[in-house]
Amino acid sequence: MRDIRGDLQDRASLLEEQINAHEAQFEKLVEQLRAEHESRLEDLKTEFAAVTKLMELEHRRLSNVPSAPKAAAAQPAPQAAHQGSHQTAHQSAHQTAHQPAPQPQQPLADFLVRKLNEVGAMSRDDLRRLAMQEGYFADADTAERGVHATLLNVVKAGLIRQLPNGNFAPATVLDTIRLRREM
Repeated sequence: MRDIRGDLQDRASLLEEQINAHEAQFEKLVEQLRAEHESRLEDLKTEFAAVTKLMELEHRRLSNVPSAPKAAAAQPAPQAAHQGSHQTAHQSAHQTAHQPAPQPQQPLADFLVRKLNEVGAMSRDDLRRLAMQEGYFADADTAERGVHATLLNVVKAGLIRQLPNGNFAPATVLDTIRLRREM
C-alpha cells in the first residue's frame, strides 16, 4: 500500500492558502465597504448640516418679518374724526407701502425646480434674483448661500442638473428614469 501522507499534506497546504486568500479578499471587501460607508455618511452629514443651516436662516428670516397686527399697531391713530377722506386715503397708502413682502407659498427647492421647468436653463445668479423677488430672502448674502445649498441638494436629488457651463436646467427624462431605477 502506498503512503499518501505527503499528498494529503500538500492538499492541506493548498487548502490553507486558499482559505487565507479568501479571508484576505473578504477583509479587503469589508474595508472597501467601510470606506464607502464612511464616505456616504460624510456626504449625508454635510448635506444635513447645509439643510439645517438653511432651516435656521429661514427660521430667522421668518422671525424677523413683522406680523400684520404689530404693523397695524405701529401705525399712528387718526387725530380727529373730521380730518376728511384725503387723510384716510393717505393713511391707507402709507399702510400699504409698509406691509411686508408677500411670503412664498412653496418651498424654495420646489420654486427653483418649477422655474427651471418653465423657463429652461438659468444661471445661479438668475435663480437667486428670482428667489429674492419672490420674497424667499431679504438680502443678497443670505440668498446666495440659501440658493447655493438648495441647488446642491436638488441636483443631488436628481430633480435638476448642472450643465458644463455652470447653469442649471431641468432634469432630462433619462435622468428621471435613472433616478427611479436607483431607488
